[in-house]
Amino acid sequence: MPLSLRKLYSGLFVAGLQTFALAAQATTPPHQLATVQQNPAALSLRDDISDTVMQMDGYIFIDDSDELIYSLKKANDEGRALEGRSRGILVIPGDEAELVQRLEEMRDDTNSFAAGGHFTLSTSSPAWHVIGGSEFSGSARFNYDEDDANRLRFATLVSLFSFGELQSSMEVSALWSNYLGLNYRFKIDGFANTQFGITPKIQNISLIERSILISEYEEEKLFDSGRDVDHTLQLNADLGISHRLNSWLLGLAIKDIYQQEMQSTIGTVYQQRSRVNASIDYQATWAAWRFDADLTPQAGFGEMPAQRVYNLKTAIPLNQRIALLLGYRWLNNPYSDDSPSIGLHYSLDQLLHINAEFSYISNSELGGSINLQLPL
Repeated sequence: MPLSLRKLYSGLFVAGLQTFALAAQATTPPHQLATVQQNPAALSLRDDISDTVMQMDGYIFIDDSDELIYSLKKANDEGRALEGRSRGILVIPGDEAELVQRLEEMRDDTNSFAAGGHFTLSTSSPAWHVIGGSEFSGSARFNYDEDDANRLRFATLVSLFSFGELQSSMEVSALWSNYLGLNYRFKIDGFANTQFGITPKIQNISLIERSILISEYEEEKLFDSGRDVDHTLQLNADLGISHRLNSWLLGLAIKDIYQQEMQSTIGTVYQQRSRVNASIDYQATWAAWRFDADLTPQAGFGEMPAQRVYNLKTAIPLNQRIALLLGYRWLNNPYSDDSPSIGLHYSLDQLLHINAEFSYISNSELGGSINLQLPL
């Protein structure tokens, strides 16, 4: 499946993993702190809750649908073996054919990885919450140098081959965002059933970009965040508005209102863009539904293209404490696959919630998440 599920970045999996998971049988929506990560205005102001509450979540998604990691290992083994035989003058013309074919078949194959986590902490005031998070996403593409075929053929003719002479490489791009902020929600007279929110935050964005020759490839080097990194520390803010209409909740959020141009260590430009997202929640006695959509594309960087994401989630109560979570994600990206998800939500009361979700496309395209909220 060429270029499948390419570039899961900038929280591609985040919205689905910070699941709304409403306990549909309750007359009052549960107090889900994770919602302020998606929309600064989404969490209702509740004067009846005085406990300090902590919410934490984590997620991971891996896409190796092109089996690039396996192919790289095989190419590395074959190249090292060919180099070893050439030192003993044990190679003949044609010995390079298998390696040449493998490199050609790997052309433009990709591998993607996304992982991260978030936390939300309530304060003594129902209007204020401390939030933070870390989101990492990266993608790698194999860049085949067509001259490598000639290099290999010539090396077998003269029985002298060095694996380091090959110029095919892995082109790697990754974004790593860390932030810490203070969420404030409020109402304005004259706007009935409408809530506003703002989250000023300090934000560190790290751009990772590198080219790794096939002879230098090691799996742990692929998305290593300790080198080839350019850091940008800045202040930013998210804005949100939510309006309740009977069983419906309408939301609009603008993430990162401050936009800045940044450069990687090798000069590739990343233009940070504000992300506008709209959501619709519906709560019935038998289920709860949520649909959210990017109104503006998430910015691309290097090997990661810009894209829009659309999510549909539902929570179906199985009993008073457990709900079945079902979801589907559409990606407006010609290189990516849509993905279903399934999970369970457990709630003991209005404050204690545990969500676990799993997304599966194939044995090489899968991920999962866990979300825990509890009173301290």
